[in-house]
Amino acid sequence: MTTTVQTHPIKQTWDLKKVQEAATTHAAHRVVSRLHFIEKNPGKEIDELEQSCAHAKAESMKKCGVKSPMDLAKHIAEFEVNVYGSEASVQGDDQNAILVTDKSTVWNEARKICSMTKEQEAKMQKHYREWIESLAHGFGFKAHVEICNEGSSSKITFARK
Repeated sequence: MTTTVQTHPIKQTWDLKKVQEAATTHAAHRVVSRLHFIEKNPGKEIDELEQSCAHAKAESMKKCGVKSPMDLAKHIAEFEVNVYGSEASVQGDDQNAILVTDKSTVWNEARKICSMTKEQEAKMQKHYREWIESLAHGFGFKAHVEICNEGSSSKITFARK
């Protein structure tokens, strides 16, 4: 006896809001997983891995045309707004640019998923600062990160060294 297997192609049916919600939840779960992993495995090796990942991300962004602090700020803002539905703005020029995220949907969702303690939030904010600094370093820039409103917003300044 032969059995016929039917293939059912799946078509895109989700609207932008549903895509953003799914992407946000997925990214938030990665943040929470990273938090748990960092807590269980602190050390130099994790820091080196994260720095390497940030530099690889910088190389990828360079291939997308990111060359200046303003390019970097815009690239990050456009991704956050379009993929996650965050609220962000940029200002500055090719020497010094500021990215302000008024609503970080991924961070807010991560906080909901695992009910982070203040200590965990501080740890993740430190980790985020270091990752952004490593990303900027991958471009030869420096970065200054300010976390505001208990982590729901941030201000990142990218500048040429």
